[in-house]
Order: sequence, then C-alpha cells, then structure tokens
Amino acid sequence: MLSHSKFLLAALAPAVAICANAQVTTSAVSGKVMDETKQPVIGATVVAIHEPSGTLYGAVTNIDGRYTIQGMRTGGPYKIEVSYVGYSKATYTDLYLELGNTLALNVNLKPSTELLDEVVVVADAKANAGAAHNFTTGKINNTPTVDRNVYDIVKNMPMAMTSKNGGITFAGSNNRYNSFQIDGTVSNDVFGLAASGTNGGQTGANPISMDAIQEIQVVVAPFDVRQSGFTGGGINAITKQGTNTTHGSAYTYFNNHNMYGKYSAVRDYEKSPLTQQYTRTFGGTLGGAIVKDKLFYFVSAESKKESYPSSIYPGYTDSYITNDVAKQIADQYAKLTGIKENYGQRNIDNKSFGLLARIDWNINKDHKLALRYQHNNSYDDNYGVGSTSYTFVNSGYRMNNKTNSIVAELNSHLGQNLYNEFRASASFIRDHRDVAYQGPTVQIEDILGGDQKTAITANIGTEYSSGANYLDQDIYTFEDNLSWYLGNHTLTFGTHNEIYRMKNLFIQAVNGSWYYADLQHFLDDQPYKFSYKYTDPTLTGGDTRWAPAMKSGQFGFYAQDKWDINNNFNLTYGLRIDIPVVFNNPTENPTFNTYAEQQGYNVRVGENPSAKVLFSPRVGFRWYTNDSHKTLIRGGLGIFTGRVPFVWLSNAFNNTGMESKGTTIEPKDANKNHTHTAPSLGKYANDPMAGANSGSGYFSPDIVTVSKDFKYPQVLRANLALEQRLPGDIKMTLEGIYSKTMNNVFFENLALTNNGEKVYAIPGVEASAVPYYSKAKSNYYSIINLRNTNKGYTYALSALLEKTFNFGLNLSGSYTFGHAKSVNDGTSSVAYSNWKYNYSVDTNSENELGFSKFDIPHRVMLQASYTSPKYWNGWTSTTIAVIYNGFSGGRYSLTMNEKSDFNGDGQKGNSLLYIPTEAELNQMNFVDNVNEETGEVIMTAEESREAFKQWIENDSYAKNHRGQYAERNSNLSKWEHQIDLHLAQTIYNIEGAGKLEFTFDIMNFANMLNKKWGASYESAYNISPLTLKEFASDGTTPLFYYNNAEVKKSDISSRWHAQVGVRLTF
Repeated sequence: MLSHSKFLLAALAPAVAICANAQVTTSAVSGKVMDETKQPVIGATVVAIHEPSGTLYGAVTNIDGRYTIQGMRTGGPYKIEVSYVGYSKATYTDLYLELGNTLALNVNLKPSTELLDEVVVVADAKANAGAAHNFTTGKINNTPTVDRNVYDIVKNMPMAMTSKNGGITFAGSNNRYNSFQIDGTVSNDVFGLAASGTNGGQTGANPISMDAIQEIQVVVAPFDVRQSGFTGGGINAITKQGTNTTHGSAYTYFNNHNMYGKYSAVRDYEKSPLTQQYTRTFGGTLGGAIVKDKLFYFVSAESKKESYPSSIYPGYTDSYITNDVAKQIADQYAKLTGIKENYGQRNIDNKSFGLLARIDWNINKDHKLALRYQHNNSYDDNYGVGSTSYTFVNSGYRMNNKTNSIVAELNSHLGQNLYNEFRASASFIRDHRDVAYQGPTVQIEDILGGDQKTAITANIGTEYSSGANYLDQDIYTFEDNLSWYLGNHTLTFGTHNEIYRMKNLFIQAVNGSWYYADLQHFLDDQPYKFSYKYTDPTLTGGDTRWAPAMKSGQFGFYAQDKWDINNNFNLTYGLRIDIPVVFNNPTENPTFNTYAEQQGYNVRVGENPSAKVLFSPRVGFRWYTNDSHKTLIRGGLGIFTGRVPFVWLSNAFNNTGMESKGTTIEPKDANKNHTHTAPSLGKYANDPMAGANSGSGYFSPDIVTVSKDFKYPQVLRANLALEQRLPGDIKMTLEGIYSKTMNNVFFENLALTNNGEKVYAIPGVEASAVPYYSKAKSNYYSIINLRNTNKGYTYALSALLEKTFNFGLNLSGSYTFGHAKSVNDGTSSVAYSNWKYNYSVDTNSENELGFSKFDIPHRVMLQASYTSPKYWNGWTSTTIAVIYNGFSGGRYSLTMNEKSDFNGDGQKGNSLLYIPTEAELNQMNFVDNVNEETGEVIMTAEESREAFKQWIENDSYAKNHRGQYAERNSNLSKWEHQIDLHLAQTIYNIEGAGKLEFTFDIMNFANMLNKKWGASYESAYNISPLTLKEFASDGTTPLFYYNNAEVKKSDISSRWHAQVGVRLTF
C-alpha cells in the first residue's frame, strides 16, 4: 500500500547546503538517514535516478548515517529511493536540482509492515538557491530580451548591473575583473580587449546561444576556495544535454526599423523614424540518445545578421558638425592625401554564427564522461561616433573573430567515500581588424557645430589603433577536485591551472597621425602635433609591423573542509594558493635600464615580476536559527584573487623601446603654447618615415614597465545575509557585501618630473594650484609603470522580496544601495591610455580616491511573470513577464577642455575642473571665443564668465563644491527608468511536432506609451564646461572661455525596441 503526501520541498528538505562554485557544472544531494528513534541508519542504500535520461547515481550511508552524491545532472525530475533491510523504502519524486547547489535531503525510515512497504513523497517546489543566484531554463525563457544575451538574464539579480560600455558590473566592480565560464571552463576575455568581457565580445557576438543553455549561476561572494579568477563576480553557464527522448527546436527572431520608436530624444522628441534596417536570427537544437540510458548527444546552431544605419551623422542635430563642414574636411583630405572619403549616413553590419555539440556518456553508475565542442565566427563594423565626435564613413574598422573550444569532463565516484572531478579544456581565439584603406590618420579638434557653440572633434583616415592590429590567443586549462567524505566533514583537495599563449600586434599611428587644433588650421595644413610608430626592421627581420608573443600561466592549489555541524548549521573553511607566472620576458633594453638606474626609477625593461604566491583563506557559514527553517543567516569572510587583464602585461612586450619605434613632434613656444609647425600632412602623407626624420623630428619612444613587486588583483570580501520566510510565504532577503582592495593596478608616468613647480587655474589662489610637470629631463615620450595600490573599496546593500503563487504568478522587488571608489578605473586596454585618461588633479598621484566609473548608488527592480493554465481545451497558454529597472544614472567627471596643456603632463583634456567661488570667478581670465575661420566672436569674455556662473549654479555637484577641484567621477547623469515586456503564446499538440510558441519582446516599453518616457543617456566619461584656450604672454596665466557641455540623451536607447519570434519545439 502506498501512502502519498504532497508538500513544499522546503519542508521536505530540512537544510539546503550551498556548495556554489563558478567552476562546477553539476549538482549534488546530501543528507542524513535516521530510524524511528532518530538514530543514524548505517549502510542504507540511496539511489538517485535522473528520469529523462535514466542516469543512475548511488551512495551508502556512513557510520553517522550521512550520504553525499556529487556530480549529478542539473534539473530533473529526479526520483530518489532510500532503502534498508527491515524498513519501508522511502521514495522522493519530482525533485529538481540547481547548478552548483547541494540539496540536503534528510530521511526518516519507518519499520516495514505488510501494509506499508514504500512511502512516496511528491515535491512541488525546488530548493532554495541560497547565496548564489540561479537562472533555470524557465526563467531564461521568460526574460524579456532582444539581443538574446546572457547579460540580459544576469542583470536581473540585485547585485548586478549592465554597463553601457558593454559587460556587467557586480556591486560596483570593474567588469574586466569578472569570470565567465561555459561548462566550467574559461570563456571570458582574459586578455581584456572586449568590453563585454567574453570571447568574441569585440564583434558584439553572444558567447553562446540562449537555446543551448540549461542553467546559469551567478556568484558574488562565494566562500568555496575552488573558485578563483575574479574579484568582481562569477558567471557560470552550463549547456543542455541529451536524454532518452529525442527533443529539439527550430526558431527564428526578427526585428526591423518599424519595430523601433519613431520619436528622437536628441531632436526634442520630433518624429524621426529610423531608415531601413533589420536583425534576423535563425537557429535550432537537437538532442537525444545514441544508446538508451548510456550515450547522449546535444547540438545547437544559431546564425544572426544585423544591419542598421548610424544614428549619428553630419547635421543630425543643430549642435553637430554640418554637411558643409564635413565636405570641406573630406575635400581637403583628398587634396592632401589623394584618398577620397565619404561623410553621409553609413550602414553598420554585424554577423555571427555559433555551433555547439556535446556528448555525454554514462560509462557506468560511478563514472560519467562529457565532451563539448564550440565554434563561433563573427564580425562587427566598429564606427566610433558620439555627440561630440565624428568619424568619416570609411575611417572605422571591421572587427573579426573566430573562436574554437573543446572541453572534457570526467566525474567519478571512487568507492563510497571518494568523489573525483577532472576537467580539461583548450580554447583558440583569433581577433583581427580590417580597414577600408591604409592612409594617414587625422584628428581635428574644436570644430563648431551648427549651433556655433558645441565643440566637435572629427576623425578621418585609417583608425588610429587599427592599421596594424590582431590578437591570437591559445588557452589551456586543467582542473581536478577530489572530495573525501568523513562523517559530517567533506574534505576537498584540488588544483586549477591555466596556461596562455598570446600574440598581439598593436601599433598605433602606423600610417602617421596628424593633429589640428581647429578647422582653420587643418584647411591651412598647420598641425600642432605629428606622431608615427613602427617596428624596427633591423631587429625584426625586416618587419615594420612585428608582434611579440607572451606566454603565461596561473596555477592554483587548495584544500577545504565543509563541516555539517548539525542539520541547521554548516561551516566551510579552506585555503587557496594561486601562483601567476609569466614564462618569457620582453626584449631587454640596456640603454633604458642604464638610464632608469641613473634616475632611480627602480624599473627595468626585459624583466617580468617574479612569481608571487597569493594566499586566499576563506570561511563561510549557513545557519538556520531553528528547525522550522524559516530564518537563515549566512555569510563569510575571505580573500579573492583574480586575473589581471593580460593586455596590460602585454603592453610591456610591445613597448620596450627596442622593436617599437616612434616619433612625436609637438613644437611649442616659450609660453608653452603650440606653434602649429609640426610636419605637414601635404608633404609627408605618403612617407611618414620622412616626416619623422624631417629634422624637426626626434626619437622619443614609449616605454611600459611592470614593477618587480607587482601582484595580481586581490580583494578582501565580507558578506552577511538574512533570508526570512514571512507570512504569506513571502521570502525576504537582506544582504550586504563589502570589498576592500588589497592589490589593484595603478598606472604612473615616470617620464614626468616635478620639482615643486605649480600652475594655477586662478593666479594667486592656492586652492587652484596643481603640480606642473615637465618631460624636459626625460629621453622618453612616456614611461608607464604598472604597480599596485591598496586604495579603493566597494559596498552594496540590497533588500529583496519574492513571492511565488501556485496559479503561475511570480513577483519580486528589490532595492540596492552602494558605492565604489578607486584611484584608477582601468577602462582602457592600453597602459598609456589608462594613465592619460585617469582624470585627476595631480596626474601621477595615487592618493586621489574618487568614485569609480562603475559606481551606481541606487537601483530599483520590480519583476512580475505569469503563465496561464492551458485553455481552449488544452490547446494554448499565455505567458507575460514585465521587468522594471530604475537606477541613478552613470558617473562622469568634470574636466577642462585643454587647447593648451594645463599641467605640463603632455596630455590635453585629463585635468579635472576647478570650480571657483563667486569672488574667484571674477578673478578668472576669460577671453572672447572667436571663430578662427571667419573671425566672428561667438561669445565675449564677459558672456563666457556669466555662462560659466550659470552653469555652476545649475549643476548639483559644482554649486556645492566651490573653491575646489572636482572629484573624479563626481557627477551622476539623470535617473533612468526602463520597463521591458515579454509576451508568449504557446500552442500545444501540434500534430507530429510538439508545441509552437510565438513571442513578442518589447524593450523600453514605457517609451511606446509616451515618447518622453524611458529616456536613456550616453555613457559620458567626462564633460568640459570650460575651455583653456592658451596661456597669456606671461606663460602662467590661463585664458578661458565657456564651452557648452552636457550629457546627451542616447537616440537609439531612448526608443522602444521590439522583436518577434517563432519557436517550434518537439
């Protein structure tokens, strides 16, 4: 006789022990078997069956009555049977396991009788995910998305936020410090060029098709020492597997210009429909059994093509560069170089193809083998335009990527007390840039827009960094974890190792680069600066575009104990050791090394930092306050070690001052003002080497060094959370995370010297003084040194409420508050740029702790999803999901627009703005803003003074910080509010097929309701309300005029955007 009971799994399983791990690809079950007297049952047999595939797992309870089964397939449903001689078998059905989580299933066996020989329990709820955040297939399918990107899913946890520059940030951390893994193997862009942080990210391609994903787990503060490789957050996606039933899908998604809002936020919401464009996606999956219960396959393929016109082009707004001016520039460029450029509205194309195939082999009950292969091929047109910068039609580049990876995983139960997990992988990533032509690079500054107020920068010619640019990466990983079950202890010993080979060709200004102060100087061919870079053919075998290779590795060893003290409390503690190593050295530069020693720099070219042993001790706990399990307190403390973006280390191979040569010519007069007499474009367009050797040129190489004491990034992270079941079965989670920087990267320029000299924004006002630097004593254009800083921290506090109803409705709401501070955000792939664009008062100081670019103080998120029961005689059902995201804008800095270098550091535009008091404003030296071409006065000196005064009074930060320099990333753009909507109509019982689903996703749905709702803003790094024109004849008094500057709305992101899809599932 069977006795059936149905109740929540939370009641069924007295504890959910979390073993969250970014490298884990499986789930686990553990628990304790007791008899009717609450004594442990020794030798009970536990059998778990993954019913869709028939995969078997087993264990026998130990002397404490405990059992553990690791390495189990995620998902379900599972049937678990517990049996012992003389006792009724206990059978649990409809169990589902989550990635990286251990379901604790404690069992009470009852003596066998003739009336009762088996107890069957059917569960209708899944395990609580605890510290990690899991997204199952159902959650993934019901999330509104047009891009079909993993980040569209991950951003829907309170601690995560997508970045407008690509990628995702966790609790205010740099997205370059995240880990992204597919099936437990490295899939993030470890070199650090892709803003998304994933392989192929430079082309905008998704790293994996959403239809190939079984589950995604996100961890921010896990305390399992098996995890490493990130100081931000860890994302792990696992792929689907075949089962005994053949299953598959075919799908297509489509959108075009008619599926965008027709009103432009940048044109004051006038009607401005987009022109012809489209995005088409086609794909399919197929999975099944080759041998029933033994051998399974799964295949996924997806192709996507996108074409759209640039939303920014000459004349697109009154404040932008006009068609007439663009024609003047194109005509002059053709005259000087012989190359004809275009300046209309151009199309941008993107195409990608992805293939994934995997085999799963149940060798026997104790051994499971999985093999997975993945191929991605994609390209994307990169066209760098913005509200204050214009790039001519053929002056961008096409980024190409090919990625191939293979991974093998063997899970083995070695007797009753040992479990081993081995994984090995190899990935081969190839990125290269195509350009329309190889021609001189030209940048023209301070071109007035149609409003005769806004300053625009124009770029024409081969893109500065793309004339010689490719990256080849080979990445190998192997990992082994051995778990040993000893009573209520689970001991884990393991190693995780990564080996890299990277070859990066990166030569900027390879065709020569000319810089002009304004349009008139360009029309007169009077550049203020000329730059040319190449590799020395005498050292590279005749190659002027030579690329060095870097070989490195990171080796990890760890041990930990997970101690189940009782059914309500467990403790995890362990130690991890990471050893990063660079196997080869850059070319030695004896001349520089002698010079550096004389100057006392304590750096050398040709040497890498020695291998450092980095320790990461961690401890974490989970405590249910009583047997009702309504209250859970969890937390921990530990050190997390990440990778440094290898491009920063690679810079030391590319910039040794040996193979790489370069010339920069920037003539100035005695008052530090440009003389506009650099080698002319007309004379040297076709022979930049001659320009470099024209007599006014000088060899001044760029050097990049890495401090001998340099260590990989580390943070000390603490986490504390309360999970509470409230009346009405509402789950409340209160969580706090704090991270303190231990080692981060700081960039300094050793070529600069300061002997106490100062320069004043306002003469005589000491608060406006900054160090004045000089390169006069240096033999090098720049010497960028990478060293560590321990300054910086992040913290985040979140509150989350969740409620699941039994009729298909799910609700949640969260609020997150936090701050992130740093001394350098590391937003560039170039060491020199990370120094140059680190807006500061003292350009070489590591003491300017400011808000991080990734700081988002406030975020509110509301989610609701509902799936109806089947209706119309079971033929159809409807799903609707709505997500609201509101956040307090993006960070940006207040800077000066420097036509003349303010602080002598050799760079313009990186000096923070001094905000004068009322009295100091009257002391400032303003001059007329004059159109250089026509001589017309655009704004008088007094008008500039008054305009700047009004700007200060209207800026929420500036008006409260007068008499001081602005802090880096001081300002926040306006709050943004976005509502996304997902609709799905499913038709069942399609003859011979299965089900047919029609989907409709609308991003920024509020904008569809009202054209002024849902406004989004550009991701501005800085704005400059004040222009430093030049220094007066005394050489010390800066002369200013007002510059119209504000964070502009984004045209495309401010419009609603929709996509339709059709999916056949069988």
